[in-house]
Amino acid sequence: MLAYFQERLLPALQTLLKAAAADKARGGVEPYDLLRAVASLCTPAHDVGPDHAHRMVDLLIDGLRYGAIAP
Repeated sequence: MLAYFQERLLPALQTLLKAAAADKARGGVEPYDLLRAVASLCTPAHDVGPDHAHRMVDLLIDGLRYGAIAP
């Protein structure tokens, strides 16, 4: 599974991050870091409400925008 992600998903994430950095997202984010952040959203959280994942995605997206130059 790891080899699959390294061969296919990481290059795709790199392409997306480069395009996002050229637009509105911060630069310097590594594809593997983004993959790990998204993977952590998939772990069950037993002590939070049902909208926890939505809040975490919002936090992740806001983090990618932090420090980005506004158009």
